[in-house]
Amino acid sequence: MTKRTSFSPFGESNLNGNKDGRNIHTCATPPFVQTINGAEEPQMDTCNTNKSVDDLATKEEKKMIIPSLILPKTDKPIVVILTPELNDTYSGDSWRFSFDQLAAKFQMIGAHAISLPWPKAPIIHNSSSSIRYVANLAWGYHTIVDRWTKWLHSWPKDTILINSPSLLLWNTRKTYLKELEKANISVIPTLYVEQIDEKILNDAAAHFSSSDLIVKPQVSASGFNMVRVLVGSSDFASSPKSLSVTAAIDELIRLGAAQSASMIQPFMPDVIREGEVSVLMFAGRLSHAVRKCASPDDYRVQHEYGGIATVIDQPSAEIIELAHASLAICPETPIYARIDMIHDHLNRRWCISELELIEPYLFLNEAPDGGLTFARAIMQFPYLS
Repeated sequence: MTKRTSFSPFGESNLNGNKDGRNIHTCATPPFVQTINGAEEPQMDTCNTNKSVDDLATKEEKKMIIPSLILPKTDKPIVVILTPELNDTYSGDSWRFSFDQLAAKFQMIGAHAISLPWPKAPIIHNSSSSIRYVANLAWGYHTIVDRWTKWLHSWPKDTILINSPSLLLWNTRKTYLKELEKANISVIPTLYVEQIDEKILNDAAAHFSSSDLIVKPQVSASGFNMVRVLVGSSDFASSPKSLSVTAAIDELIRLGAAQSASMIQPFMPDVIREGEVSVLMFAGRLSHAVRKCASPDDYRVQHEYGGIATVIDQPSAEIIELAHASLAICPETPIYARIDMIHDHLNRRWCISELELIEPYLFLNEAPDGGLTFARAIMQFPYLS
């Protein structure tokens, strides 16, 4: 088996393919790194990931923000792919496989990719404008949203973050769907509420003329804290993973989400029949599209719940047009975007379910060029034609 290595700001790692096809990182000897005064010093040994980087740093290093100063010695352009926190329990280290995939694409076009937990960015460097930061692996941001938004507001104006801080802020709360709807773009009908209780669910069912509802946070990802509720119906056998009103409220209380800003939508039956379509666009141009289908005993299409994705060789003109129209409403053209949509068979149209501009899974294995278009879009910014 071929052994590969990948540089990380928190230690050089050996990557060995394990029996289930994933990659696992094992810490090697810490390399020498360039510090703020230009001297070379051994990098801190942060192999013990049971401690945060701040815990491992000395008082002097904390003052100098040493963990954010590490750069590889290379003449190649540097791309810093932002990843979850080191102690993130939501994502764990599952991001590493996606990072390896992205790093390989950047290497193919002559760039060098490193990983860095997003709260530690940006790296303080006298040529920070030559470094590109990419947020598309910043998984888990939605679990600490106040910290996330504060971090975005404080991002230095002379440092490139892709997508831009203003665009990431706009996309953080799913109330952006209101702007699409105002622009006459078809979206899944949505009510925005500040809490969930029995009266609100009953009122929503009456509003949508539907007994089958979806409840999810206004800030979420990958089906996080999402529940399916049957209001005035007990047809649970034909409604996978659905709950009664009482059970749904109990579940939301258990999750700590009952008193949080939420969205209520009618369940779209076509997500079971036809799946959800995801259109991937880089620098405003169509790259590829996939269809995500749920497992027979679930309604969620994410792979975490058994969903399966297949490539769409030729998306319909309606799907492509809707994707372009959605991006046109964004405050600026995203460098990367995934537009998710579900078919509404009653109204014979496609509806936007989400516009993912922060950390969407990009299905690069399904792209015609394997994802090189994505890497080129990152490196060409801000010189896009």
